[in-house]
Amino acid sequence: MIAWLSNSVLAVGVWTHLSSSCRNSTGPCPADPSSNSRFGRSGARRQRVQRSATGGGNGQGKDDLENYVEVKIESVRVSQGASVVYLRVVGSEGVIPVHIGENESNALLREINKQRQVRPLTHDLMKNMLQEVGYRVTKVRVTDIIANTYYARVHVARAGGEGEVDVDARPSDAINLAVRFGAPVYIAKKIAESAAPAPIEQYPASSESHAEIVRSVRETLANYEDPTIMYQLQKELAVKEERFEDAQSFQESIVHEMTHNRLLRLVVAMESALADGRYEEAAHLRDEYKKAVQQSQTADRKAL
Repeated sequence: MIAWLSNSVLAVGVWTHLSSSCRNSTGPCPADPSSNSRFGRSGARRQRVQRSATGGGNGQGKDDLENYVEVKIESVRVSQGASVVYLRVVGSEGVIPVHIGENESNALLREINKQRQVRPLTHDLMKNMLQEVGYRVTKVRVTDIIANTYYARVHVARAGGEGEVDVDARPSDAINLAVRFGAPVYIAKKIAESAAPAPIEQYPASSESHAEIVRSVRETLANYEDPTIMYQLQKELAVKEERFEDAQSFQESIVHEMTHNRLLRLVVAMESALADGRYEEAAHLRDEYKKAVQQSQTADRKAL
């Protein structure tokens, strides 16, 4: 995703600069990169990068969204190892569940909860790359669902909407970028027709008051030592000392923790539930977290 996005943005950015420079020239101007054969031919598989209607091309520009409806992120829920982002159709009670990966859900929750990292993670890097070449995400479209797999496109353009292109993407990456740029998200009407009210997960009634749950969960979170923080600091030091292989190793450790560390995932889910006022869910996740800690400690003692 990063390679396609950066290469596509850079290609279009260079083409825009060169074409504007040669308009008054008698020589040939560079070809539009979106028309290059390496991006696909008529009848071939869907193009990775397309020029939008604002600059000619695929007919899906900002003025051609009649087949789409806008959606907002209702919530991101992590339960029993599964991550789901619920997209609410604007103006209705219907939501659409989109299953996403563990790494992407952690990145999305961290951005929604405004948890800043010492160093940029993948989607932060994508945002920084786009901004450095003068582009921003203008909108995201979830275009289709085939064999239970959603497809999306990310629209990027220069300030004022010039040189807009749209890039093939997974919805999880597209939504992460939309949140970081504050860009609207649209979904095809044919998909939105299947929207239903968000499922209400039933958690055992707690004898604790909401204030007690908030205090207890915050104490639990305060006692958690995030393993990615040390890796981030070690990676930053390795980069400064030009130990790039070590820096890569630390980055891999960060990704592994965010993807496989059950305690970290429970912590992120607790923070999200607390921020959204889902107090019974937060209490349930807190209890799961404590049980997981006890199981880990028991396993460590047996290993000695």
